[in-house]
Amino acid sequence: MTTIRPIIPADREQLFRVVRLQTNFLECEVDVAMEVIDGTFDPVEDYRTLAAVEDNGTITGFISYGPIPLTENRYDLYWIAVDPACGRHGIGSRLLTAMEADLRQDGPGHIYIDTSSTEGYARARAFYEKNGYHVASLLQDFYREGDHRVLYLKIFTSP
Repeated sequence: MTTIRPIIPADREQLFRVVRLQTNFLECEVDVAMEVIDGTFDPVEDYRTLAAVEDNGTITGFISYGPIPLTENRYDLYWIAVDPACGRHGIGSRLLTAMEADLRQDGPGHIYIDTSSTEGYARARAFYEKNGYHVASLLQDFYREGDHRVLYLKIFTSP
C-alpha cells in the first residue's frame, strides 16, 4: 500500500535516488531538483514536497510545489518524479491529486507546470494532459534551440 505524506529529513537520500533514476533529467535539472528537496526543510523557503511511501518505507515518488511569489493562490509544480520501476501504477496521479487537495485548502487558484517540448518529456506532457492540465502557452526555443517551454495550467476551485 502506498501512503502520500510530507517529506521528512530522513527521506533525503531516497528522494535523491528517485531523482537520479530519471533518464530525461539533465544534470543541471538533477541539481535543481535536489536543491528544491533540501529547500523544503528550510523554514524560510515556501516549498512543499510530498512523498509516495510504500509500507516497507521505500519512497517510490515525490512531488514538489509552492506558491508563485507576488501572486494570490497561484502555484508552480516544480518537480514530480516516480521511480521508473514503479511507473504506470498510478503513483504520479496520486501525488498530483494530493498536491491539488492541499492547495484547494487555500481557496480557488491556479497550478502551473513548466516542461520541455523535447521527445524525452513526451510522456510527462501526456501525463499532465491525462490529469486535466492544458497548455496555456508555448515559448519557442526557450531552453535552447528547438527546445520550447510548454506551460501547463489547471484552474481549481475550493473543496
